Amino acid sequence: ISLFGQGQLLKHGKVLSKKIHGNFMDRKKWPSCLLLFQQTAILCKIVDHTEKLTNPCLEYFKHVNINHIQAVLPEDSKTFVIYKMKQIEEGLSEREVSRDREIVMKIECENEDKRDEWLKTIKDEIEKLQTMAFSLSYAL
Repeated sequence: ISLFGQGQLLKHGKVLSKKIHGNFMDRKKWPSCLLLFQQTAILCKIVDHTEKLTNPCLEYFKHVNINHIQAVLPEDSKTFVIYKMKQIEEGLSEREVSRDREIVMKIECENEDKRDEWLKTIKDEIEKLQTMAFSLSYAL
């Protein structure tokens, strides 16, 4: 993924990425960096876990386009979940579509305030893109 076409960097920070699948006993977390651009949220693993590093070595892990995010919801006091829209198949009702979403990222923050900052920033960016798309559709 090229960073040049992702738009302005809106927010970045160290977080813990949680394993999406599996039961509670084998759920793992790993130090990561979440980068939120205007177009994309990118999750990178922190390769060197040394606390002293101000610029840790990052390794790309996954990304999601902002316009593909269906919902961003709190899971607990420090964790939020990013759900990605699945492709809509013809003939599915709205209820079936809303149940048919895919967890793309589970992010644990340092505390509830940090979680709420991330939630607000991501939701604001989704809303901006939706407003722009709506305006463009009526401009044609």
